[in-house]
Amino acid sequence: MEDNSTLTRHQLLACLELGKALAAELDATRLLDTILHKVSALLPAAHWSLLLLDEATGELRFGLSVDLEPSVIHNLRLRPGEGIAGQVALRQQPMMVTDVSTSPFFSTRVDQLSGFTTRAILCAPLLFGGRTLGVLEVVNPRDLDPGALHFLTIIADYVAIAVENTRRYHQIQTLALQDSVTGLYNTRYLYQALETLVAESAAAAVPFSLLFLDIDNFKRVVDTHGHLNGTQTLQEVAATIRQCASAPAFGVSYGGDEFVVVLPGLGKRQALDKAEEMRRMLSQRQFLANRGLQVHIEASFGVATYPEDATDRTGLLALADQAMFDVKSRGKNAVGVSGPATRR
Repeated sequence: MEDNSTLTRHQLLACLELGKALAAELDATRLLDTILHKVSALLPAAHWSLLLLDEATGELRFGLSVDLEPSVIHNLRLRPGEGIAGQVALRQQPMMVTDVSTSPFFSTRVDQLSGFTTRAILCAPLLFGGRTLGVLEVVNPRDLDPGALHFLTIIADYVAIAVENTRRYHQIQTLALQDSVTGLYNTRYLYQALETLVAESAAAAVPFSLLFLDIDNFKRVVDTHGHLNGTQTLQEVAATIRQCASAPAFGVSYGGDEFVVVLPGLGKRQALDKAEEMRRMLSQRQFLANRGLQVHIEASFGVATYPEDATDRTGLLALADQAMFDVKSRGKNAVGVSGPATRR
């Protein structure tokens, strides 16, 4: 009997080339593009898909797919154990189904949405450190012998290593730009983002604004309730900022109880309205409620706008900061703007 676990010389060389190509790529988008071109050449089929596991829900989502309409699969999620791919993810074992009509696991949902007719499937899990990262699925392959499944499994191993490396690289990048207490961006990210935003806003002739905010009398919260509750309060303030400033706006932990909010595309009047909205949300919220406390805080805001107030990041930050301190000096819990004294 033929030993189907043995790869041909051509397949071995193909695996080595695949490994080199995937190991050299840490950008997630470019990695998927590399996988797309390499696997398409190695595994001729009607179409194939890379599905990635959402660890929070156990669902599989389509990371990429060949010859399936992106609009059909973009928001499609396979429930844990759903379909052959779902079973492979759960069992962490490859599967070859030469006739899906005989499989108790086959789900027709993708075929119904895409209009495609699936007859046979080769499917292998992406495994790393005992964890399932996703599955590699080949539909209606030209080669349906067990050797093809073995080849797919080896390819999946290379893809799994590349996916995990990319994830870890992304995590390291995120941690380097993220404040460890609040989960907001840090000042390193702020300075980088402002450089880019100034250039883009200048090219497109559109404004953007900065909000500088400082929690009023925050030391009193710490002195009364302790440092741990003070940290929790900062985390809840950050959550309020995220709730109020949705993308492309973003919040930054500037240090201690100071925050910056960047508002791309917003002029002075819109920024003032956003600052006032955030000020009200903070003053009306009950903080530390999950710890049985009723802490109320207020904050002072300063607003500066590009290019109306300044045309560089240093100037904008300084003006927004000064506007905030002007509010502090006049009684706190208000919104101020750079330039002539204005208070809301």
